[in-house]
Amino acid sequence: MELPGLDRRAEIYAWLPPGYDGSQERYPVLYLHDGHNAFLAQRSFGGASWEVDRAMTDLARDGIPAIVVAVPCSPTARAEEYTQYPRPGEGGGRAADYAAFLVDHLKPAVDGALRTLPGPEHTVTAGSSLGGVVSAYLWERHPDVFGGAGVFSPAFWWPGEQALLDLEAALPDRAPGRVYVDVGGHECHEDAGIERRYVEDAERLVRSLRGAGVPVRYVHDSQAYHHETAWAERFPAAARWLLQGYAVAPPAYVLAHRAGA
Repeated sequence: MELPGLDRRAEIYAWLPPGYDGSQERYPVLYLHDGHNAFLAQRSFGGASWEVDRAMTDLARDGIPAIVVAVPCSPTARAEEYTQYPRPGEGGGRAADYAAFLVDHLKPAVDGALRTLPGPEHTVTAGSSLGGVVSAYLWERHPDVFGGAGVFSPAFWWPGEQALLDLEAALPDRAPGRVYVDVGGHECHEDAGIERRYVEDAERLVRSLRGAGVPVRYVHDSQAYHHETAWAERFPAAARWLLQGYAVAPPAYVLAHRAGA
């Protein structure tokens, strides 16, 4: 399809849960960035995928079915579309245009073509690296659309501290939603300074979310590298939490304590 405002075309991948064709059920939707890396190793960067189809098949078997819509990045302007501020000498800063495509064009098309649960509580966006940055941005700027965000190995060092400051400023007025954040200990093995930034910025984001009362899950894998195989390993649990785990009912002893309070 055409990507209005981004001057490109792309194949948009849609994965439907088992039993979709034989039911009238409606489903939550997970929107993934770098969508060429989601399913097929032969189409992915570096020959490894997130194996999203396997993870989502297992979740559906456990009673957590969902639709996945995966949007491939631009082959020449990925950093442009996934960042809200440019990096000196590197470019960037067109996240608002990418968001407009998702919010004003793609999501209405998906909701019109597929049996979705269209509300924000059933709509999640997720990605890694700069895809994690733009996921946080979408969750921040469009709370009426995206109720959840999966922020894998976010590269906030690219757009800089202002991206985090914007999110922190928006938190007091934002509906809680939920956010999954993770980071590895070997995100940038060739630059120790940037490697530290990955962890420091991820933990700063988690502190801000926690302070604002936003449901958040944080995973720090000290041995993980910045690669699709690492995200594939962490994706199943992240998707499970974003789709259901954040809303788990309190156990009986908590309910009893509340009743007696």
